Amino acid sequence: MNKKIIFFIALLLAGHTLPAQQGSVFTNGLARIVTKEKSWFIDTTGQKVFDKIVAVYHPVDSIVEGSIYSNTEKNMLIVSSNGKKGLVNEKGQWVLKPEYDTLEVRFNTYLAVYRQGKMTYADTWGKLLVPLQFEQVGILDDDRYDVKQQGKWGIYDVRRQQLVIPAVYDEFDYCGGCGRKSDYLYAKKNGRWGIISAANEELVPFAFDHSHSRMRSDEWVCSFRQNGKDVVVNIPRKKVYGEPLYSQMEVIGDGMLKLQKDGHFGLINRQGEQVLDFVYDDISDPYGQFASGPFLTIRKEGKTGIVDMNGRMVIPPSLDEEIICSDDYIVAARNGMYNVFDSAGKPLLKEDYSEIEPLKITGGAPLFALKQKALYGFFNPVNGKIVAPAFHEIDVISSGKSKGMVQVTYQGKSGLYRPDGSQLLPLKYSSYELLNDHVLMVTTGAGTGLFDANTREEIIPAKFKYMSRLSQDSTLLSVTSENESGDPVYGLYHISGKELAPPVYTYISALNQEHYLLTKEKTHAVLSLSTGKIAALPYTDVVPAHAANLLVVSDGRQSWLWNVVENKTVSPPFPMVRKYEDDTVLTSPIGTFAFGVALLEKNGKMGVINTSGKEVVPVIYDGASLLKQGVVLLARKNGDAWKYGYVDTTGKLLVPLEYDYNVNGYIYDYEDSTYLPLYKSEGGYSRAYKKGIAGRDGKVLVPAIYDRVFVGIGGTGFLADKDRQFTILNAAGKEVTSAKFSAVMLDPSVNPQADAAVLSYPLLCRQGERYVYLLSNGKTLPLQLTAVIRFEEFDNTIGYHP
Repeated sequence: MNKKIIFFIALLLAGHTLPAQQGSVFTNGLARIVTKEKSWFIDTTGQKVFDKIVAVYHPVDSIVEGSIYSNTEKNMLIVSSNGKKGLVNEKGQWVLKPEYDTLEVRFNTYLAVYRQGKMTYADTWGKLLVPLQFEQVGILDDDRYDVKQQGKWGIYDVRRQQLVIPAVYDEFDYCGGCGRKSDYLYAKKNGRWGIISAANEELVPFAFDHSHSRMRSDEWVCSFRQNGKDVVVNIPRKKVYGEPLYSQMEVIGDGMLKLQKDGHFGLINRQGEQVLDFVYDDISDPYGQFASGPFLTIRKEGKTGIVDMNGRMVIPPSLDEEIICSDDYIVAARNGMYNVFDSAGKPLLKEDYSEIEPLKITGGAPLFALKQKALYGFFNPVNGKIVAPAFHEIDVISSGKSKGMVQVTYQGKSGLYRPDGSQLLPLKYSSYELLNDHVLMVTTGAGTGLFDANTREEIIPAKFKYMSRLSQDSTLLSVTSENESGDPVYGLYHISGKELAPPVYTYISALNQEHYLLTKEKTHAVLSLSTGKIAALPYTDVVPAHAANLLVVSDGRQSWLWNVVENKTVSPPFPMVRKYEDDTVLTSPIGTFAFGVALLEKNGKMGVINTSGKEVVPVIYDGASLLKQGVVLLARKNGDAWKYGYVDTTGKLLVPLEYDYNVNGYIYDYEDSTYLPLYKSEGGYSRAYKKGIAGRDGKVLVPAIYDRVFVGIGGTGFLADKDRQFTILNAAGKEVTSAKFSAVMLDPSVNPQADAAVLSYPLLCRQGERYVYLLSNGKTLPLQLTAVIRFEEFDNTIGYHP
């Protein structure tokens, strides 16, 4: 009988009238108490800890490349006490005592802390990062904070724990989102902006207006304005570029300033040196927004050329407009026909192609797809290998074991090349799977087989209906074919192509890493991988015993245990049995092994044997079940009643056979990973059973006199219900108190239908019309409650859960 234990989790809603003192269950060592006038939280001693929970959040464990990783198993509570804020961890311990005016989460990663007109930041675990002595604090990076002191701003370094730039500036700005960490700061002084170094040296004079846009962290400042006009400043030379002399200024490529003068474009490098004269119609970055490389394109008189970042001419303006740069290679056309050029501007292909484009590849050598007359091939510029255009489609495989390989298709057939241009699989298969660096499972219209790229031949003909690995890293393959009747039959091959078992078997099962059971109709054999031999078994019925190296074998009259390593029977014979009285077919009396033992039936009785066939429990019982907790339930019939007890797998008696087995119940009523359930029948026609609990050693912890028993997970005790009154017992089964309770309140996260949960003291228990907090020593907190309320009634619950 599947008995579910239902306990009351009384949670009265906020709209309920609170006539007197009310309380919640304890959660992480805290409980909420409410009266008509106010509410507060107490600890497990009953002492007030704080008034209310303001917010709850998960602390941050790490930030990796902008992604926030929070510890979702931990909670931090921002709380209020006597008008002050503090921080409590998930154990109810103070991290920051309630002495602050405000605590609030900022940017999902910091805790802003305010007290008496001062502020600082803490991490989300509550560690203060900057001393609480500044009027305002801003975050520049992990180590530096801009701080306000006496109305001016300076820089505080948390590693050196001191001001490294004095508080003499009006304001700071910093490019925290730039690709690299900046070693300088945007600073405002006397109403004007300039640039200072981390050592407070003036790098750009204070002569500009500034807005937080187009900010950089390299040698260029693009966010400044002067006289109402946008300017660009080169920091090394402190040179200002802007109207009227320069226009259309843009930083491109590897920090190069493109700008226009007298209607033509030139180029300035990072150091402020001019590297291209102002003679070009346009200069652009051919790599796009999310890539970079060593080249820029130049346009002059309708033609395109290539220069490097030093302004060196790689290819003079002689190319068509469309240019593709990939790493150090250039794809460009002259008169509509394309070639690939190296970093010196030399063409790498002897002939031009109608289209060339980079193949998407992660790591390794770059590859280029070549198109000629609607067919595709590819080119490896590192080794100069060309696979001539002969395919309808070509692509680089981006995942799986074939990742990085080049797949080609033509008229529905697929082939495979290595990036170096060597052929791995000829163009003749409809599908394939790479098993290792040179063996592929291949499929044709005739079936599936194996292809070896080293020998360039099928080592298993593509004739099987199915083929699959026995496991992900196995070198063995199961093949499926059909017999003359059209039924599936199975065989076994090695990945080298060697046949281990021909495809004639109806069943193949691994017994260990060395041996396989082969079944064909009513014949059975064992395959040894080390010898390659198939040894027939002289038995009509053979099944795996599910114990190491063992089979259960039968000849129609008797059954044995057969050891496949020793190649012999290792047990005495056991007569076969009729499973049911009217059966005409005999079955094996040996059950499935688990925990090193199996049930055995003989002459209508049950017992237990070990892997050598020795009886560890004599075959004298009317019933037996091997339970998932590794014990054996034994039963004897006494008239119409059944008595049961427990033994371990050595046959040691744990619980004598004096408890009442419910033949109409379910076996999982007796399965428990920690305890042994005990039942006593109440007799009559009620079919009701009293329940108790024994330990795994058989010691009775809770006598079988209760209607229901709720198990405390982790050895936290038991709640035993009898006549709707609960007795509280500790893990040893001893009563915590002689008092009885009509209800025990559990944490709201516990499923009301559960029959187990952690019992955490103080326990909130109902006694008559009142509620008390019961301690583990049997005493109660000096609080009398009239009702149960929710724990989680916050002023504001943070919606963000990092």
